[in-house]
Amino acid sequence: MPAPVAERPVESPKPLPPAERPAKVPEQTPEVVAIGPQPTDGPPPMDEDPESHTTTDPFLEVALDTGSGGTVGNEPVRPPLARLTLGGTTTWRKYCARPGVKSCDEFDRKSEDEQLGDRSDYESTVPYLGISAELELLPLARHASPLRGLGAVLGYRRGYASTNVTLFNDAGQSVTREVVATDSVLTAQAMYRYYFGLGSSQLLGYAGARAGLLTRSFDVDESADSPLSGTHRLYPAVGLEVSVPLIRQVRLEAAGQLFISPQPGHGFDDEGGALDLEVSDYGTSVSTFGWEAELGVAGELWGPFGYQVRFKVSRYKDTFSGPGTRTGWDNGGVAEDTYSSIHWGLTASY
Repeated sequence: MPAPVAERPVESPKPLPPAERPAKVPEQTPEVVAIGPQPTDGPPPMDEDPESHTTTDPFLEVALDTGSGGTVGNEPVRPPLARLTLGGTTTWRKYCARPGVKSCDEFDRKSEDEQLGDRSDYESTVPYLGISAELELLPLARHASPLRGLGAVLGYRRGYASTNVTLFNDAGQSVTREVVATDSVLTAQAMYRYYFGLGSSQLLGYAGARAGLLTRSFDVDESADSPLSGTHRLYPAVGLEVSVPLIRQVRLEAAGQLFISPQPGHGFDDEGGALDLEVSDYGTSVSTFGWEAELGVAGELWGPFGYQVRFKVSRYKDTFSGPGTRTGWDNGGVAEDTYSSIHWGLTASY
């Protein structure tokens, strides 16, 4: 029988020393990422497709100063400081004088037995050809001031013609003579223009007003012993004007003026009281209404040079009262004076 095996006692495991225990892992602090420019090291980040961006910002627009001059983009648009126009003029004149009525048509509608007194008729068969010059000044045009549209305009026109004049007497007999006459106009006015830009091609238009003095003289050759007397007028006037550009080479322009009491018998020179006869022949006093209207085109041709063409109508109506020295003018009458003219010229701007 085998001998019995003795049992060995089971040893319990020894505890680890404290130094050998695993250290506790510390908690990690979350990393803070700064929002801002990226470091320059390495390639720059790729941007998104610009066409895929969506924004609520307003559209960028080109600002335009609508005062006396403006800007389109970075380019200034300003009116010129000065503009000189030199050219010619073609003028047609129509004149009539009738006693005892308020208009020439009223007299002409009467029967022949009632058409009493001296009357005059004049109509240009040949236009008055002459010269014209005009200078516009805007000394403050390039200053940032509300007064930069303030300026002045000076003008001169003179035309010549030889034509026939017919005078009728009480008996219905007429006398016709050929006369040489001159038509002269002087202008000196202040003006103010409000400039505005059109489109993106730096087109500049304006609307404005003007006021000042005008003088118009119609002189007849005294040596011709003509029955037609001259007229001389010196008077103030006020008006409006506008210019609308279509393209750089074409601007539409229009203007109108109202004459303030443009009575005949007023001028710079009155030798021997000759101007007084322009009233005393027809009456003791006169009241006059007058106006002017014009329409034309202008534009730039090359650099500072351009052109201007205008059609203009000027009309005067003189109403006389009291007895005059001419036959049949015992109780005044009327004289109507109309000028139709075309002015053309070349312009130079600075």
